[in-house]
Amino acid sequence: MANGLSLMGDSTNTGVFDCPNCKQTINVTLTQCTYCGVAIDASVAEIAAVKMARQNNACSDASFLRTCALAMPVFWLLMLVPFVSMLGVCGYFFLLFAIPFLSIRWWVKYANVELSDSDTRRARTTVVVISVLILLPWGLELLRLLTLHSN
Repeated sequence: MANGLSLMGDSTNTGVFDCPNCKQTINVTLTQCTYCGVAIDASVAEIAAVKMARQNNACSDASFLRTCALAMPVFWLLMLVPFVSMLGVCGYFFLLFAIPFLSIRWWVKYANVELSDSDTRRARTTVVVISVLILLPWGLELLRLLTLHSN
């Protein structure tokens, strides 16, 4: 079952982790790494698996947010095309509200996730950039509404 508002579905899948010695991905049920033979403590393995699952979810949610952000200009361009302009309007304004919501949700869930690998650092950078860039269409829409109101 889904954990809250997770985009991943079952975010409690903690069955694998990286071996502390050789960094190969192994199952938490193993007592010894199948690659390098180092002994594995079950409690340490479970903690590492939970941490890895959390980092994977943070990366996945950031990737989804990036996809939404890249779709926004596409929907804006669709507003200019006859016969599909309504699709563009609906998509653009949906994402105008969805992207800030997803950004805030990401920060609430993953602000304190450990940045131990480059993928997790890249995910955080992606969310920072998108969180800042979403202010541009909001500012343009506010400016448009203010100029319409003053006329």
